[in-house]
Amino acid sequence: MTGFQPMQFGKYMLLDKIAVGGMAELYRAKLTGAQGFEKLTVIKRILPHLATQEELVKSFIEEAKLAAFLHHKNIIHIYDFGSMEGTYFIAMEYLFGKDLQMLGAKSRLNNRPISLENALYISSQICSGLDYAHNLKDFQGKPIHIIHRDMSPQNVFLTYEGDVKIVDFGIAKAAGQNTMTPAGKIKGKVSYMSPEQAEGKDIDHRSDIFSTGILLYEMLTGTRMFEGSTFEALSKVRKAKFTKPEELVKDLPSRLYRIMQKALKKDPKQRYQSCGEMLAEIEKVMSQLPSRPTASSLSQYMKELFSEEIAAEEMTMREVTKIHIVSEPLQEEKTKVLNSPETSVRRRKKELWVAALAMAVMLTGSGLAFVLTKNQASKGTNPVAASPEKVESFKMRAGLEALRRERFADAARLFEELLSHDPALKEKISVPYAQALQGQASRVSKTDPGKAKGFLLKAVELDPRSVQRHFQLGLIYVKLEDYSNAIRTYEKAAQLDPEFPDTFFNLGYVYAVTDEYAKAERMYMRVVELAPPFLDEALFNLAIVQKKLGKREKCLTNLEKAVKANPKNELARKYLHQLKPS
Repeated sequence: MTGFQPMQFGKYMLLDKIAVGGMAELYRAKLTGAQGFEKLTVIKRILPHLATQEELVKSFIEEAKLAAFLHHKNIIHIYDFGSMEGTYFIAMEYLFGKDLQMLGAKSRLNNRPISLENALYISSQICSGLDYAHNLKDFQGKPIHIIHRDMSPQNVFLTYEGDVKIVDFGIAKAAGQNTMTPAGKIKGKVSYMSPEQAEGKDIDHRSDIFSTGILLYEMLTGTRMFEGSTFEALSKVRKAKFTKPEELVKDLPSRLYRIMQKALKKDPKQRYQSCGEMLAEIEKVMSQLPSRPTASSLSQYMKELFSEEIAAEEMTMREVTKIHIVSEPLQEEKTKVLNSPETSVRRRKKELWVAALAMAVMLTGSGLAFVLTKNQASKGTNPVAASPEKVESFKMRAGLEALRRERFADAARLFEELLSHDPALKEKISVPYAQALQGQASRVSKTDPGKAKGFLLKAVELDPRSVQRHFQLGLIYVKLEDYSNAIRTYEKAAQLDPEFPDTFFNLGYVYAVTDEYAKAERMYMRVVELAPPFLDEALFNLAIVQKKLGKREKCLTNLEKAVKANPKNELARKYLHQLKPS
């Protein structure tokens, strides 16, 4: 169990936080209905401090709009989309399993490479899902021509039952939309791009075919196709320069080498012209194997490889789904009232009225506005004599609008005025006020970390259960070399979310630079347990502190594991060679 406190989010009960990325956060959630109906879902919502960024919100909305058309067994299902509490969200199906990146890391760590059968099965399912998306039509029968644009291991999810799902159409594009990105920006993960995408050129569905070829290549060879720094990898991708698979693996079917060769052609015209064509070729290879690859064989491999994780996840699931059982009948009645058509219409009218008032506040440039209704005009009422309640409403809406527009200083000022006038409003405005302060901190963190610290201390005081705000404050303390406060702040973040590996990684760093190597060792061991995408880095740092502690054998073991997790981790390879030249 994490330190997360379950909370209602519209018609969903957020049970616990399962992941935080650079732009969005994922929650395990439960939807309840009449007659004991329950459904587990995942809620993906934009991080609060980013919910005002126009480009990100637009991308998020496009993802939801495209997902509305996608109904295929190899593509994650989207159930709902909307805006709530100042941010956008998507509700999607809950999947039990791991993504392809985690599978690759665990397979190398346990020295159990992905078999030919499973690699072919996974690739065939990816091709099936992409072929469907590429050929999808809208409700008028017009082809949409969806391009995923980010077919990387993190976006291929494998369930413990052997299902293969393509996820995250967050930067997908459809025909009629601009597929070019602003100057200097290339969307997607560099090492899994097609050459034309890496060049920033206009792309079509054949770009996804190249990326699918990379995934097949890496599953079969157990090595990254494009390695190096971002700049080095980008240069290699643009030239389609990589080691031929036959030089790495000698005993694959000859047809399979030809499949990879064709899928990975630099010129899109020389590649497969559809994922359907590539799928047909993969199925021919599968049909010639002694036993045809199936979901069952993949399921067995997943369950053996992740047996410990499955047991832990089942225990967590039992715990989080116990939450709020007693209060659900009351919550169900509340939901019925809130979602009734009559109430929705009344609420919408009220929202439009209050929004108009908020706009008036914004246009005046001050925290005050006046309302002149027809009745007041006819009765000769003083229009400036707005009630204190209305003034509060004006300022609240104006503050939220300023936050949405990333005018963080204005938003913070308005929320501060509200709080000074009525301290009882603290519970109501603490979260958006903290968001405004965090936004201010982000803008000055590089130039004035001391000032950023002041903003974040106040933000944490207002919203003490925010992991992200504690984490950001910890980063500022490290920048200021205030390590004692950094440790205290990171420890609080770890208490709030014991499953967030970044916190433990940074704690390990602080303990290491302050020569507390035993504590650093414990932190890095915790990161390794959580098996994040940067597992090799955690193993490398763990090895370094174990060397400091005189644990040479453990140091060597973890260096070897780091190299297995990422064979191209040059630091780990060099250090291992220094300690163990043979």
